[in-house]
Amino acid sequence: MKESEVIESREIDWSEYTFDNIMRAFINTSYYNQLSVAAWRLPNQQAQHVILDTSGKASLTDWQLEELSPGFIASPFINPEERSPYIQADIYYRSGKPECQTTSSSSQTTEVYAFLHQQLQKTESAKIHTVPRGFSYSNLEPTNFKDLVGKAVVAIEQGDFKKVVPSRSKLVPFPDNFDAARTFQQLCDTYPAAFISLFSIPGVGSWMGASPEILVSTYRQEQRKMFRTIALAGTQPVHGKDPLKNAAWRQKEIEEQAMVSRYIINCFKKIRLREFEEDGPKTTAAGNLLHLRTDFTVDMDATNFPELGSVMLRLLHPTSAVCGMPKESALNFIQQHEGYDRSFFSGFLGPVNMQDETHLFVNLRCMQLLDQQAALYAGAGVTIDSEPQREWEETELKMRTMQQVMETASTVD
Repeated sequence: MKESEVIESREIDWSEYTFDNIMRAFINTSYYNQLSVAAWRLPNQQAQHVILDTSGKASLTDWQLEELSPGFIASPFINPEERSPYIQADIYYRSGKPECQTTSSSSQTTEVYAFLHQQLQKTESAKIHTVPRGFSYSNLEPTNFKDLVGKAVVAIEQGDFKKVVPSRSKLVPFPDNFDAARTFQQLCDTYPAAFISLFSIPGVGSWMGASPEILVSTYRQEQRKMFRTIALAGTQPVHGKDPLKNAAWRQKEIEEQAMVSRYIINCFKKIRLREFEEDGPKTTAAGNLLHLRTDFTVDMDATNFPELGSVMLRLLHPTSAVCGMPKESALNFIQQHEGYDRSFFSGFLGPVNMQDETHLFVNLRCMQLLDQQAALYAGAGVTIDSEPQREWEETELKMRTMQQVMETASTVD
């Protein structure tokens, strides 16, 4: 956000409030005024961010990231038009700062800011926008999901594709005293190395999650404009005193991760980009789970490729880590056999052009917040060596992370 665009509102010292209280005020201001709100915390950082869009409409934007005003984008898994809901940062707060910033002097923004100030004095639970009626969910029983995995293995044996990522969702009731702002804080505490996010849009719904997977990041490093993406695949629970050092990976997971890495390299080849650095694969932790990860970085100044973020976003999404390889045949299998709308699960989301940085993540380890219940989502990478029982257990592990966070947050005073 450029300093010239910022109108600082100094009549209250925002640093006197906890971010939990401030975020709750933002969410309730969004709810009562039918506005869009987003909050996030980047991996391995302390700063927490929250924004309000005071326009009063759920706007869509294309994926030309470099041209967007500061804000937050959220895209569903299937998005052939490449247009996604966008939340503008009309009112912005970053934890620890004495002021809240606005980017407009319009009467609408002034009125919303005054309402937000009033909400700071209240203690009611955060109220979120729920999903429109008629949305379908996939409460698959174990047998049904295992059958789906079995069909995928048969298709791989027949040569239809090399990998596919079937998913499932299930509904769980909110624990007593559920509060979205407090649950966001619990996610931040539980997963310091993940991207923590919440967004709530009228007519679209509300989502929260803790994603370990960078899709596209553009940022400055020693005055150089840099691009980063990662290949993340393979899953196992954390065990022992030194899990990162002692993790043992099966051939199935090693090959699965290699497929994702090759997919990224092939995307670079499509745009004739050869100057990139590759670091990995290495074991990384995401809460109570371990994954294999490879990082890819590009110096955008040295390659004279300022629009690389937008170009790679179109090539990468949906990644083979959430779809499969080859992408088209794996995606066709998912659409024919999965049996429900993933919506924003395995889509992408994140802040755009905030402090001249963009950080988009794959929407994994997430939940959709409904009326008194949450829809949990998880997928499992299926290759020719997959075992249906183990893939079911993997989805259960992934879903359990979100459910445990909700339960823990609801016991905090």
